[in-house]
Formats: sequence, C-alpha cells, structure tokens
Amino acid sequence: MNNRFTHSTLIMMLVFLFASFLSSCEKEDLLEGVPELQLKTYESGTHDGYFWSLWKSDGLSGSVNYTNGSGGNYSVSWNMNGNFTCGKGWSSGSRTRVVGYNCGSFSLNGGGGSMAYYGWTRNPLMEYYVNEKWGATRPADGGILRTITSDGGTYNVYTSWRSNAPSIDGTQSFRQIYSTRTSQNSTGANHTITFANHANAWAASGYGLGSDISPSAILLTEAWGTSNGYCNVTVWESGSSSGGTTTPPPSSPISGTKRFVNRATGLSIDGMGRTSNGSDAGQYNSSSSNAHWNIVSAGSGYYYLVNQGTNMKLDGYGRTSNGSACAQYSNSTTHVNAQWQFIDAGSGYYYIQNRGTNMRLDGYGRTSNGSALAQYNGTTHVNAQWQIVD
Repeated sequence: MNNRFTHSTLIMMLVFLFASFLSSCEKEDLLEGVPELQLKTYESGTHDGYFWSLWKSDGLSGSVNYTNGSGGNYSVSWNMNGNFTCGKGWSSGSRTRVVGYNCGSFSLNGGGGSMAYYGWTRNPLMEYYVNEKWGATRPADGGILRTITSDGGTYNVYTSWRSNAPSIDGTQSFRQIYSTRTSQNSTGANHTITFANHANAWAASGYGLGSDISPSAILLTEAWGTSNGYCNVTVWESGSSSGGTTTPPPSSPISGTKRFVNRATGLSIDGMGRTSNGSDAGQYNSSSSNAHWNIVSAGSGYYYLVNQGTNMKLDGYGRTSNGSACAQYSNSTTHVNAQWQFIDAGSGYYYIQNRGTNMRLDGYGRTSNGSALAQYNGTTHVNAQWQIVD
C-alpha cells in the first residue's frame, strides 16, 4: 500500500470527522476551547464577561493576530490584504448604552479602516458605526446628512448602500449608517460614546435603526485593502442615556426652478416629454421646459425634482447598479427613491445623490441629445458633477 496515499486519506477522514463535530456543537463553545483553529472565517465567544468576535474576509492573505486581554481589553496586529473586523463588547446592542473606552495604541498604515463602536440591527438590516480613529483616510462616504456634537467631539453623519455584501445574515443588500468625528479622538485617555445621541441623529436624518437591536455590539477595529497596523484598547459600560436633541441638517442654497448641466458633457437633465411611471430621464442640449426642474423640499435636507414640462419627479427607481438609468415617477410619490441631496463638489458644481439608493446622477460621458441619464455609486468623476443654472 502507498504510504503517501494512506497519509492523505487519513487527513481527509480527520477533516470530515471534525467538520461533522463542528456542525453538532455551538460555535462559541467550540472556538473557546480551540482558539487556534483557522477553519472558519468567523470566530466569537465570551472572555472575562465580555463578548468578542473576529471576522476575516474570504481570500484574506497575510496575518491577523487577535488576543483577548483581561476584562474589556483586546489587542490586534495585522499585515494583510483583505478585510477583517474584530473587537470586544456585548452580545447584544442597546439604544441607551454609554460606551467607555481607552485606546492605548492605534496605527493603520495603507488601506482603510477605523476604530469604532459597531453593530447591526434587523427589521431592517442595518450596519452602524461611530468612528473614533482611522488611518490616512477618514471614513466619509456620501454627503453629510447632518453634524452633531457629542461627548466633547463633533461628528458628521453619513450613509451608504451596500449591494450583495457580507452581513450577519449572509450575503445581503443593506444600509450602512455612521457618525465620524471631524478629528480623531486621542490615545491614552478615557472617553465615552453616548450611543443614543447618534441613533437619534440617524433617525432624524431618515435612517432610524431597525426594531431588532439584539445583535452584538463591539468596540471595533477594522481594516481593509493592503494594510498593516496595531490596536490595543479597553472597553467598558459607562452608564445609560436616552440622548439629547439633534441639530438640524445642513441647508441647501438650491431653490426655485433650475436646469442641471453636466460638467463633462454640457447636456442638461431632461424629462424628454415622458409621462409614464418608470420612464427614463434623458439628457439634452436644451433650455425648454423639459430641461427645467422645480426644486421642492422633502425635509431633512432632501429635495424632489419635478419636471416643469411633464410634472414627473426624478426617481432613482431602486436601481443600484452602476450605469443604470434614472427614471421618472408621478408627482404624487413621496418615496425616498424620489428624494435627492445636493452635495458640494467644489468650483460651483454639485453631486446629486439619491436618498433611497445612495446613487449619484451621472452623465456617463454621453454627448448625444436624448441619451439616457445614468446613476453611479460614490463617484467623484466630472461626469457626476452638475452646474445649477436658471
């Protein structure tokens, strides 16, 4: 008998038996007993009265070394390409928790990421962050929904839409909502995060957390891309609070009836005379009524854009694929897909971003009269920059 074949067969049998054992045991209990196992991309458990977790993306290369310290302390060092999240906290979230923490050391070189209070809700499925520290890139995807002051710092509120991405319920599409400090918090000192202040501000911006906040909540370290770094932090519960009042959202200087002219193509957004729900909006070198839009406040810093020629509202139509066409819908709709935010792009131009889909209007480099108006996620290209003219 071939010894090489016998050895390989034995390994395969052991892997099969262990996989069967995994399926019949509680993951947390098993991983507590054998923390060195690398058979799963997600590990979690309890340590010294705190919940902890470590998630690594499929295909991550390099190393991520997580260690639980005493009480609410943990440390993590990494040198990798991929995405990981880890941290220590609580097995269930809370709307009123005041989080105490002390970050003794934090460095993040290359890639992106942050140190944050982090968790999920269901009904709807949402991922939330309160970002306290980061590397070279400040987490700030999308336009500023509002600015709040909490725990001695100033935070901007942002939201983004994730399509077919990893979640606590498998691959899903879901909304991220987060607050990011305007400047990083200090190391080596005790700090607090009054979570209710952020949850209240998110709700006032139209993005209230889901009704089920029972999934775990941790003081997170996350990194993605090609990066290396180190974090050592201690977390504890520092009381409870229902939060204070929120400041109003930033106002827009936009009002009245305007044309939106693309910076790259010179074409205007045009209703094309189309009056059927779901019909595509177009682009045209025109100053007719079909190229003029009434800007009507929808509240919370968002606006309806009503075509003067057709009386139809510009509508993202729930489309989240880059390059998808932008539609129109009856003036009677008040859906978030018909609500738009103006984000200053500088030099007198704006990004026009949909509230429902988080997509930005994009000329897509099309210069033919009647070409479709597209949408694109998070782009800063000149094709997504619009000048507002009479």
